[in-house]
Amino acid sequence: WAIGFGGDKIFVTEKTGQIRIVESGVLLDEPLVTLRTANVFGGGLLGIAIHPAFDNNRFIYVYYTYEKDGTLWNKILRITESNNKLDTAETVFDAIPGSAYNNGGIMKFGPDKKLYVGTGYTSESSHGPQDIKSLEGKILRLNDDGTIPDDNPFPDSPVFSLGHMNMRGLDWDNEGNLF
Repeated sequence: WAIGFGGDKIFVTEKTGQIRIVESGVLLDEPLVTLRTANVFGGGLLGIAIHPAFDNNRFIYVYYTYEKDGTLWNKILRITESNNKLDTAETVFDAIPGSAYNNGGIMKFGPDKKLYVGTGYTSESSHGPQDIKSLEGKILRLNDDGTIPDDNPFPDSPVFSLGHMNMRGLDWDNEGNLF
């Protein structure tokens, strides 16, 4: 579903929950980890972002869909990789509304070293993407530990931008403008 580059490795997410590793041009037999994800058409293990200081901290961030008590949700997990194995895993952000179809999941660190996350919108809601209190249909901007930056545009909110449907990409131009 998504790829991230860390050091001399390529990390690949598979919707079924595996993070695979390509090292020296070879796909390794054993996955880094297999997560239990919701088995829905538009969900599963989706986005991946490699921390800008990966060579020092070995942090990998993933976005995935899970089910709890019959409700779909998405969360961001920070994984610490060591010698192609999972060392630790910690949830840094949770309770992003999930959907059978539109979960978003694109993640990328920006030039400001903040984690930007594109969320989808649930098909059960037509107003969520425009509602500042909802996490659906947004670009979230987070510190690398999942906390909210003090300089986000909406006070005490992870929301950076709203009114989106189901983003598939994020990038910045040479002047730092987000697209």
